[in-house]
Amino acid sequence: MKKYLVCSDIHGRSRLLESALAANPDIDTVIIAGDLELDTYDIEDTVRLHSSPKTALIMVKGNCDSYLTSTYALPSSRTFHLGDKHKVLLTHGHLYQARLDIMSYSALENNCDIVIFGHIHKQVDTFEFGIRFLNPGALKNNSYMILTLNDDGDISVEFKG
Repeated sequence: MKKYLVCSDIHGRSRLLESALAANPDIDTVIIAGDLELDTYDIEDTVRLHSSPKTALIMVKGNCDSYLTSTYALPSSRTFHLGDKHKVLLTHGHLYQARLDIMSYSALENNCDIVIFGHIHKQVDTFEFGIRFLNPGALKNNSYMILTLNDDGDISVEFKG
């Protein structure tokens, strides 16, 4: 079993990221769907200080991240695997107008069955177009989610905040 802390729209509130990490000490990976408004090095340090040294970090930039030099290197979207069964498209969503129909095209082009996005500051867990769309809400409002990948490849989602 693997656990992922998924958040978006931190908007500079590093203390809320620290709190979410402290409340979930057993996570394997932190996934951030943009609008950090924090230096990427500060986020990396926060994850290292408040979780296991083995905790991985996956993040993309959002529309509010263009003014920080450290976020230039971050992609606007990326794909990665969750176990052997799932492939995820991670994006902030602003380049797709946060519309599920538009994001579904990119997901299908990349053979993804899950899209994790932010931007709308609203928690979402829905199936559309054969794809599971997940939005953790805005961490600036203390909203995030814990995604659990069970050994059989099934995924469960628990919203926090």
